[in-house]
Amino acid sequence: MTQTTDVTAPRNAADMADLGGRLLIGRDAPRNPERGLTMLKAAVAAGDAGAASLMAVLHGAGAWMPQSWDRALDMLETAAVLGGAGARGQLRLLGGPAGGESPDHWRALRRRIDLAPWLAAPNRRVLWEEPRVRMSDGFAPAGVGPWIINSVRGKMRQALMYHGDTKTEVVDPHRSCSDYEFDLLASDLVLTLVRHRIAAATGLPEAAMEPPRVFHYALGQDIKAHYDRLNDGIGNYAGSGYQGDRIVTFLLYLNDDFDGGELEFPLVGQRFKGHEGDAIYFAHVDQTGGPDKKSLHAGLPIRRGEKWVLSQWIHDRPLTT
Repeated sequence: MTQTTDVTAPRNAADMADLGGRLLIGRDAPRNPERGLTMLKAAVAAGDAGAASLMAVLHGAGAWMPQSWDRALDMLETAAVLGGAGARGQLRLLGGPAGGESPDHWRALRRRIDLAPWLAAPNRRVLWEEPRVRMSDGFAPAGVGPWIINSVRGKMRQALMYHGDTKTEVVDPHRSCSDYEFDLLASDLVLTLVRHRIAAATGLPEAAMEPPRVFHYALGQDIKAHYDRLNDGIGNYAGSGYQGDRIVTFLLYLNDDFDGGELEFPLVGQRFKGHEGDAIYFAHVDQTGGPDKKSLHAGLPIRRGEKWVLSQWIHDRPLTT
C-alpha cells in the first residue's frame, strides 16, 4: 500500500521543494504534477536551490513544460547563485572553471556554456552485425564519468535481476555487482543531457527509456550470460498488461582504470572493453523484430580495480508504466 504524507502545509522553502517534487511523481503523496510544479516555482521564488536544480531538469527534459535548454541553464544558474553545490558543480563541468563563487561568476559561467557539442549527433560505427552492436567513441566529454560516479557513491545497492516467471526483481547468484537507479528527483541536468545524446545516437525517443542505472563491479564481481529482454513470451511485463519490451541496451563507460570486466557475447565469440566516455549499444531483436538469441551477453569478472558503467535500457514504445 502506498503511504501518503501531509500535503497541506509545507513549513519552509525546502519542505515546499521536497513536497513539490514528490507530487510530480507520486512518491509518498498523491500524484499531482500541476500542483507539484506550482510548489516548485514557489520554492524557487523563496530561495531554494534544490527546487531550482529540479526545475533545470524539467526544462531540459521537457517534462510538464516546453523543452528549453536555455531555460534549463537559467535555472541551473539560479540554483548556483542560491548556493546549490550540485548546480555549481554542473556549471563547472559544462562551462569550465568559475573563477570565483560570487553571483557574477556563476552568471558569467552560464553565459560561457556552449551546448552545441552535446546536442550534435554523436559519432557511431559498426562493431558487429550479429548481434547488431554499435559504438560511439568519446560519447561523453571528459569529466562526465567521474561526475556521475560521485553522484551515486554511498547510494548503491545489491543489483537485482528481473525474472519473467515471477515478474519480480530478486537477488540472483548470476549477478554479483551493485547498482543505483535514478528517478526524476535524483537526476540532474548533466544526466538529462546524456539521455538526450543517447536518443540522438540510437534514433530512439527518450520517452521509451527506462530510468537510467549505474552499475558498479568491484574486484571479482561479474554478471553471467543473460538476455536483457523482460517478457517471457506472454506479453505481460510485471503483470501490468504492458505489451512492449526492451529492444536496445546502451552502456556508457564511466571509468577505464580496471582489468577484466569485458562485455562478452559468448554465442559469437566477441568481447569489448571501452575507455572512459566511450559508449556501446546493441539490439535485442533481429532485422525481423524477433528476439535475437545472439544478443546473449555477460560482464566478465574484474581482475583489477573497479568498473563503473551507466546503463540505459530502451523499449520499443513509450513507457506508460
